[in-house]
Amino acid sequence: MGLSTILNAKQRDIKNGPRAGSLRRQGLLPAVFYGPGLKMTQSLSLNYKEFKTALTISPGNRTLYTLMIEGQSPQVVLLKDFQVDALSRKAIHADFYLVNLTKPVTVKVPVILNGKPVGVEKGGQLQPGVREVLVSTLPDQAPTEVAVDVSDLALGQSLHLSQMKVQGEYRLVFTTDLPVATVVTPKGFKAEVEGVVEGAATIAVEAAIAPAGKVAPKKAAKTVPKSSPKGRK
Repeated sequence: MGLSTILNAKQRDIKNGPRAGSLRRQGLLPAVFYGPGLKMTQSLSLNYKEFKTALTISPGNRTLYTLMIEGQSPQVVLLKDFQVDALSRKAIHADFYLVNLTKPVTVKVPVILNGKPVGVEKGGQLQPGVREVLVSTLPDQAPTEVAVDVSDLALGQSLHLSQMKVQGEYRLVFTTDLPVATVVTPKGFKAEVEGVVEGAATIAVEAAIAPAGKVAPKKAAKTVPKSSPKGRK
């Protein structure tokens, strides 16, 4: 399930505690936690490395988490947004939103391609398309991944979002029907095939015009030598 990724956090005092810059220098990530049912927005600090791992390496979707705030019960949250530094590209702040387990949420889930396409068996190459998809689901039924069978793809064929067979308590959300996977023909392979075809065509053309181009040599007329009349001197 998508809730398997746990993030540990501590409450921070924004008035008397260390400022955001000081927290970052300590390897911590400033964050806020808000949503329906909460009396007020909570200011938090998380371990930056743990957050980065959860965002980029941990299995499962990259949006839905279980937030473990010190001294509180676990909370299912949505990573609503996070800001990054323009130069270092490191996360500098995160926003977590409390979700209702009885209402659907839209989350990002990684796409996994399964099977070996028939087009690859014939010399093609499998080219992945979108790496993640949006799914609408109840929070506790969010998939950790969406598996797609690409074994039927032939050379030059693509599998699009609208063609994906969904198995689970969720539905895909998309506005553009992007390709999920494509079997492409390598350039060298294509050139080789075209060369064979062109060569075969040339041979066929030569074979077709060869009989018309040959002219049978005319047979030389037989010449009978004239004999002199008998008795003529």
